[in-house]
Amino acid sequence: MALHIKHLKTSGTIIRSSPFLINRLLRAIDFDRALTVVQLGVGTGCITRTLLARMRPEARLVAVELNTAFIEQNSDLTDPRLSLVTGCAGDLPQIAHELGLGALDYIVSSLPLAIMDDDLVKRILVASNDLLAHNGMFLQYQYSLSQLANMEGHFRDVRVGFSLANIPPAFVYECSPGLVRAGAQ
Repeated sequence: MALHIKHLKTSGTIIRSSPFLINRLLRAIDFDRALTVVQLGVGTGCITRTLLARMRPEARLVAVELNTAFIEQNSDLTDPRLSLVTGCAGDLPQIAHELGLGALDYIVSSLPLAIMDDDLVKRILVASNDLLAHNGMFLQYQYSLSQLANMEGHFRDVRVGFSLANIPPAFVYECSPGLVRAGAQ
């Protein structure tokens, strides 16, 4: 299903993610151990629905979305494990505190970082690194490698994968939290 063009600034695309991209994005998640997952950017809800389908019954998914049109579009998601939050990903520390979240196992992001304000992107990446458990992971997809240096400057280890079976094809970043490598900014 295509999105309205008026939502391009907050969604970054007009076509929903393919099942192939979703599987590539989520393959690093150990659903047997994941108890607290945060999703940044709900969009049409295709990733949200896949996360819920794979998560344990006692797991929790907090999905943060700024665009109220997407919140309304996903109002049919009534899973008790899901907290659908209208808010900015830059406010993740406050959201996590208000919801009583401890260390996060995974953060799954489909935010269009390449077209977002640099200061906001930095705030999101710093908060994500700080909030993840030591064995957690930040997962992000983008349509270019323009954010690679940014990711490497905020996470201890960054691996990049690719999904050709998506329109457009997408890169997947798998980022481990911790001290940033020497020389990174």
